[in-house]
Amino acid sequence: MNAHSPFVYVDVGIAASVTPTKGFVSVILAANHSVQVTSGDATGGYIFNPLNAYDQKLSVPTVLFVDPTGPAASEVTGTTVALQPGQRFDIPPASEYGIWVNSTAVGHHFVVVQLLPQEPPPPPYIKGNFPPAGPTGLLKTIPAYLYQEYSDDDDLQAFVRAYNEMQQDIVDTFNALNLPIYTKDPVSGKLLDWVGQGVYGYPRPSLLYKLPTIIGPYNTGQYNTQTYDFWQYYFPEAPALVNDDIYRRCITWHYHKGDGKRFSVEWLKKRIMRFLLGTNGTSPNIDNTYQVSIMFGAHCDVTIRLVLVDRTITNGAEYNNNAFQYNALRYNQADSIAVNFPPLPNMVEFADAVRSGILELPFQFIWDDVVTG
Repeated sequence: MNAHSPFVYVDVGIAASVTPTKGFVSVILAANHSVQVTSGDATGGYIFNPLNAYDQKLSVPTVLFVDPTGPAASEVTGTTVALQPGQRFDIPPASEYGIWVNSTAVGHHFVVVQLLPQEPPPPPYIKGNFPPAGPTGLLKTIPAYLYQEYSDDDDLQAFVRAYNEMQQDIVDTFNALNLPIYTKDPVSGKLLDWVGQGVYGYPRPSLLYKLPTIIGPYNTGQYNTQTYDFWQYYFPEAPALVNDDIYRRCITWHYHKGDGKRFSVEWLKKRIMRFLLGTNGTSPNIDNTYQVSIMFGAHCDVTIRLVLVDRTITNGAEYNNNAFQYNALRYNQADSIAVNFPPLPNMVEFADAVRSGILELPFQFIWDDVVTG
């Protein structure tokens, strides 16, 4: 602190490195209104009141009042000191309430530099060994061997060698067999059925690959082929069990947790795209869902549409649009441009799965149909 200040402190040194930083404010915006200019954890620094009126941005040089204990008064008090033009106030370390300044002039400019302790750098990242990259159990078996008196028998040596190879094959098989990972071999076929039902509680479903058909209403049959007031409900053929690929996709549909537990349209679209694109139930990165449309109708009816073409009407015989002219367009004319999208894989299987009810969907809605096209 300078010689004109009544405050005295002993500098015991700063162990940690510091960073010079400008103060919170460097101008008085309201006369006789104290403002805080430094942080309470500043380890040093200074406040400088410019010597001339030009640097203070005032008409005449003005005194700056400084207080290290709280809001500064606009006059000298027991804690507030006057910093004359051209004087400097050295900031004591670790002022509990920070340094406050005041002035009787609006727009009084000054200089504040505070020394703040640098935050220690984060510790270096050290990669751990979890999850393990491979099996953590025994990788090699202890080989069997013949007693010395039988070591010259070639047949017995071949038997022991074959026994050791089979034993090692068993160990390698069990090390490679990760039952919860149902998305790849060797978890397939009957073993996949056992994992799906035993581990995940979801047995292999069956699909009705054709919708039930009603014969009788108008336009459901040809003339002279059915009796008057005829009505019959045709059921599809016996349902067939799904293959391993679709079974794995169904398990992922029910147990994937990456999208959270809160239902939304985006949540549903991502789940649909994951079912369509995730081969063997894998979880690919879903960066867009443009080809999935969810339409909500009356009475909580919902229709899922897999978009294969995006058509935009550019001109037509529509009233009240800019292109409409009498006697210039044909009746009911509509001109459009279309953008075709590639067909999505497994669209038919997904539609059948929704219709069969094997994919769980919010029960508050009525899932009418899946439109592909």
